[in-house]
Amino acid sequence: MRYSQMAILATIPVFIINLYAVVSGISWGINLSEILIILILFAGFRKRIDPKNVNLIAFVFLSIAAYLHGFIQNDKTIYLICMMLVMISYIFLYREALNYTQTENASKFMRIFFVVVLALNVYFLYGHLEEVQARIKGALEFGVYWIYYLNLLVLAIIGLVYYLNSYSRKSVYFISLVLAVVFSDVFRDMANFYLSDTSVLLVEYFLKYGAFILVFQFFGTGEKKLRLINLV
Repeated sequence: MRYSQMAILATIPVFIINLYAVVSGISWGINLSEILIILILFAGFRKRIDPKNVNLIAFVFLSIAAYLHGFIQNDKTIYLICMMLVMISYIFLYREALNYTQTENASKFMRIFFVVVLALNVYFLYGHLEEVQARIKGALEFGVYWIYYLNLLVLAIIGLVYYLNSYSRKSVYFISLVLAVVFSDVFRDMANFYLSDTSVLLVEYFLKYGAFILVFQFFGTGEKKLRLINLV
């Protein structure tokens, strides 16, 4: 059994503790368990990843920094700082994906498809932010949400372009990671603004746990030579 597989198995008890902390409302337990999951996966994937990869190191550092801020008393300012740190960590994810993405002139069909997907994402993003605005007090907080979701939109677009250019296992890990991140953030906002229910929180943290594993699978998987087929 690979060290990476052993690391994933080792995170399962920690994840169970994480879920218990979520159900019990123990914020420090949630943050501590998430930090431990990242560290265990980082150690387990050390033979498959490049320890000098700036994008990976930056992502891990910023993610841990965000969860360390979560140990501080639950304050709106601290929460926004955590969101900004997580948002910046996403930038290093799509910087890594861009290393494996090449572009050439797109076919007419792919241009239409890409524009439609982009328009739908922008439409749903705008609708979501309009709903959030009605429940947010303060221009600063709303501005952070705008920047955060615009960054998330960029991540989703790059994930789609990368997948269409490659169809490799690495690109599948990345697009799956993007979907896990997007939907976990949707469930996070659902819990914060619409329905603060335990089941919603559990789904959010299941998706986050899956995203952690997919991050290291993405960085730890080699990319095949790109097979360009006139895509975006």
